[in-house]
Amino acid sequence: MFEKNKEKMKEKMEPDKVLRFAIVAVILLFLIGALIIGTRMMNPRVDATEGVKKLTELEDANVQKIDAKIQELEQTEADEAAAWKAKSAKEKMDGCIVLGDSTALGFRQNDILSKSQVKSKDGATVSDAEGSGLNELLTAVTEAETAPQKLILCIGRGDVAVSGETADAFAANYKSFVEQVKAALPDTKVYVCSIPAYLSLTSTGDATGSADSDTDSDSDTDSDSDAKDTTDNSDLKSSTDSKSSTDSKSNSDSDTSSDDSSLSKMSTALDVTSYNEALKALCKEEKVKYVDTTDLTDASYYGEDGSTMTKAYYEACINKILEAAFRNYVIQ
Repeated sequence: MFEKNKEKMKEKMEPDKVLRFAIVAVILLFLIGALIIGTRMMNPRVDATEGVKKLTELEDANVQKIDAKIQELEQTEADEAAAWKAKSAKEKMDGCIVLGDSTALGFRQNDILSKSQVKSKDGATVSDAEGSGLNELLTAVTEAETAPQKLILCIGRGDVAVSGETADAFAANYKSFVEQVKAALPDTKVYVCSIPAYLSLTSTGDATGSADSDTDSDSDTDSDSDAKDTTDNSDLKSSTDSKSSTDSKSNSDSDTSSDDSSLSKMSTALDVTSYNEALKALCKEEKVKYVDTTDLTDASYYGEDGSTMTKAYYEACINKILEAAFRNYVIQ
């Protein structure tokens, strides 16, 4: 009897069990669905297309701004270069001083620089900085109210022509003076110009060979000048003019195979090459700028005595100095 009742109860409970399982399954599925929906609602999917579009627009805008900035800077540089080019040498050398011997004096005599921009003395040498007045020039610079931004040394011609020192001895004296300048003007940039060549015009192009020949040439020039200045003696003036014309024709006939403005018509009266090489080495050692003007040896840069330089020389020389001292600008 008990067994029969148990079987009946089991048969009755079986459908209830299936129903309960089904209910639980539905509830679980509902919960899982709700969880998925909730997760998506909390983390909505971003529309990447719109974002990419905005980034592209921003990138294009940045590129345009960068290009505009570059063009602005290039225009500013061009304007500055044009303004610099339009300035005179005196304006460009504002705050700078050229110091030295008669070579430096030529910048003022030819109106390339103003009087305040040139401190010079004929006969000044580094071999005798005290006795020749070179130290006095430096003192005048150091005692000025404002120290120069740049100091250009144009000295050494007198040392080569008069002192007779070797290139090494000359360089040692120059080194002492440069160190003196650097100590007196610690915030001033120092530049050293090479020594101009001594040249002599000849009718055959032969070398005169020595400084003595250059001196003789100077004497002849002075003599001719005296003759031309003698207004009372017309015969002498006529003779002088005739001689000059003959010499000129002789020079022309003798040098028909060469260019009148070339170095072939010139001869070195006094070789300054070794002295300039010593100066270049000195500048490297002292960490100062060497201004190389040794290529300015065209005949048009020199007077008839082969020693004094013309205004054309100083115009070319100041450009060399400006190019060395102001490299940020185009010098023409």
